[in-house]
Amino acid sequence: MIRPFQPEDASACFRIIRACLQADASYPPALQSKFGNREASWSISECARLFYVAVYEDESRILGFAGLDLNEIRLLYIDPVYQRRGIGRRLFEHLKEMVPGTLFPELFVYSTLGAVGFYESCGFKNKGPFVFDAGGIPLPTVFMSLPF
Repeated sequence: MIRPFQPEDASACFRIIRACLQADASYPPALQSKFGNREASWSISECARLFYVAVYEDESRILGFAGLDLNEIRLLYIDPVYQRRGIGRRLFEHLKEMVPGTLFPELFVYSTLGAVGFYESCGFKNKGPFVFDAGGIPLPTVFMSLPF
């Protein structure tokens, strides 16, 4: 079931982020330890105050979550144990339905290198690399868009 994020979901979402960072070989190791240790569950709650966040829950367990800021996918994390079971696709479709196509010509995301294949399978087009400065550590991403 997909439902809106609740503050009590924060610690489960943070555990999923940490597991995803550890499982993604394309994510720079320096950032894995920096964000994996520094990030706190309160910051996920802060994200939910700034933009829409939904969780995927099965039998009272959160298996993934996703966030949308206007027409930008800001978060999409699935517990690595439950990846490749359609949860990410369902969360993506849910977010896509939230974007008013009459206001925005496209949906976009800055994908980690490890998630590019997932977004391509959802119809996104690779628009080229983009490197973020994450506290002095370069984070390579790929800018991807999906026209409506």
